[in-house]
Amino acid sequence: MNKKAMEGLKQEEEIKNEIYDTKKSIRHLEIELDYEDSRRGNNYKYIKSLETQIDEQYIKLDSLYEINKVSES
Repeated sequence: MNKKAMEGLKQEEEIKNEIYDTKKSIRHLEIELDYEDSRRGNNYKYIKSLETQIDEQYIKLDSLYEINKVSES
């Protein structure tokens, strides 16, 4: 395999790993959010912070999917 093809495969693998890590991060944040909701705590700032982090992670995940889709073309 030539060097360019190897670099492409390496980049694709890195993107897939980042997608996996981002999904895992989202899952952990959602579990934490559910826990905070179940406690019926009044820690609204923390809950809002978790929601913001989850939204940012979903945006990151969408952009990674777009990058991965383009690289597969």
